[in-house]
Amino acid sequence: MDHIEEAKMGWEDRWREGKTGWDAGAPCPALVDYLSRHQDNERTGKRALVPGCGSGYDAFALAETGFQTTGLDLAPTAASRFRDLRDSKGLDKTQADIHIGDFFACQFEHRFDLIWDYTFLCAIDPRRRTDWAEKMRELIAPEGELLTLIFPVIIEDESATTHEDQGPPYRLHPVVVADLLEGHFEQISLEEITRSHPGREGMEWLARWRPI
Repeated sequence: MDHIEEAKMGWEDRWREGKTGWDAGAPCPALVDYLSRHQDNERTGKRALVPGCGSGYDAFALAETGFQTTGLDLAPTAASRFRDLRDSKGLDKTQADIHIGDFFACQFEHRFDLIWDYTFLCAIDPRRRTDWAEKMRELIAPEGELLTLIFPVIIEDESATTHEDQGPPYRLHPVVVADLLEGHFEQISLEEITRSHPGREGMEWLARWRPI
């Protein structure tokens, strides 16, 4: 069994067994606030991607503000829940679609104007972080924007050492993410998050990036 199939089975088992402690039951407050602050941005016809989308709350938040949103997840059970929740919200496939597959191998017919990464980078094997950065650059549109909600952050640990982590989630830090994206993106802004899901307070930073 290769590592992709092993990872897929691992996440699928968690979903089937209901071991989804990361599922907060609502969109990320930082994303909601970001979308509210940037209401003047034209979103009609623009495409958004949410890798590791799970149940789809963030994908639906993007779709409800005008983005044609694609969610991506390894677990078929997560995709099934995504579709059920999408239907309950009155959204259709053109507004919020779901793909089952490996982020590093996925191919799309288009690039994305916005990519939202939250609890995705921190969930993948740290040895694949440079691959993550390269894939993000491949998927982003020339004038697009990458949004990374960096979590979990121990601000005193700029190295975000992971060898002792019992992840996922694996520790991250704004400095680590900046180093990963160097040569692919330039940073637009970085801010500490003041509104988080319970239990994540003080461990989240939002960074905005544009491709170079």
